[in-house]
Amino acid sequence: MKGQQVRPEYKDINLLMFQEEFKTSDDCGRLLFHTRWPHGFKCPNCGHDKYTQISTRNLYKCLKCKYQTSITSGTIFHKTKTPLLKWFWLIFRMATSKTGVSIAEMQRELEINDYKTIWVMAHKIRKAMADRDAMYKLAGLVEIDESFYGPSTSKKRGRGAEEKAKLIIAVSVWKDKDGKEKPGFAHAFIANDASAETIGSILQRLGVPDDEITPLINAIRTDGWQSYKAVAKEFGFVHHRVVLSDPKDSMKLLPWTHQLIANAKAVFQGPHRGIPAKHLQSYLSEVCYRFNRRFWYRQAFHRLLTACVATTTVTRNDLMAPISR
Repeated sequence: MKGQQVRPEYKDINLLMFQEEFKTSDDCGRLLFHTRWPHGFKCPNCGHDKYTQISTRNLYKCLKCKYQTSITSGTIFHKTKTPLLKWFWLIFRMATSKTGVSIAEMQRELEINDYKTIWVMAHKIRKAMADRDAMYKLAGLVEIDESFYGPSTSKKRGRGAEEKAKLIIAVSVWKDKDGKEKPGFAHAFIANDASAETIGSILQRLGVPDDEITPLINAIRTDGWQSYKAVAKEFGFVHHRVVLSDPKDSMKLLPWTHQLIANAKAVFQGPHRGIPAKHLQSYLSEVCYRFNRRFWYRQAFHRLLTACVATTTVTRNDLMAPISR
């Protein structure tokens, strides 16, 4: 109906089906058009649905306002010189690989001469993943814990490891009809510290819809660190505190955050070794994105393509610029 948001169409697809369906960049262009305009062309300037195609420049011209656009403008593919077929292969592999893909390996497979080109492509896709997940909130019981990433030269471990990046991981937990706990949606962030102010800010961002005042989160489960106690008191959350007499118990008592931590470490120690601090959040977002869609493996490609169409791009200069202090 007019005025209602159209739900994206996610189709099941596996490797063999992908190879059969996408043999040329024209094949990719047809799906990209349908993904961007599922009910036919709609002018991004005035919303009119009638157009003429300028085939020599691969543009679509609105017959009402004369605005010209392409299927890639306003998406992560904006101004790309890389064939869409190579983009689609990278999206498929990043969507379906449980532990991520080696960018150097993909460079060889896709025959892309410049490593920086495919490195930037992958980061554009990760931006689409992060932007898509930013739309979703956490609710109910949220399990939350920290982890640390960085060099192993520090003698201190855990919260005293000053040389390492601090990661805050939060996972919604729900119960099925048999009363068994299941992990729901997850988020992970780099934080300057594990203070109550930092954790409270993160939870407020994750659990308060833009148009509401009441948080969706009503309880948290933690290891009882003092910052969590303060946050639970401030927001009125029920606080389920688990006692970790042995660090090895964390997998049993805080299972879902530690499952996500294990997933992240498998990625960081596998295809993405030596992740610079500047881009660590981007890789965390990639891990969370796949975790959050683990039940829709066969729809993974179409879901990620939709995310890539629904967000703007990031430039090579942005990605390679020094961190502002």
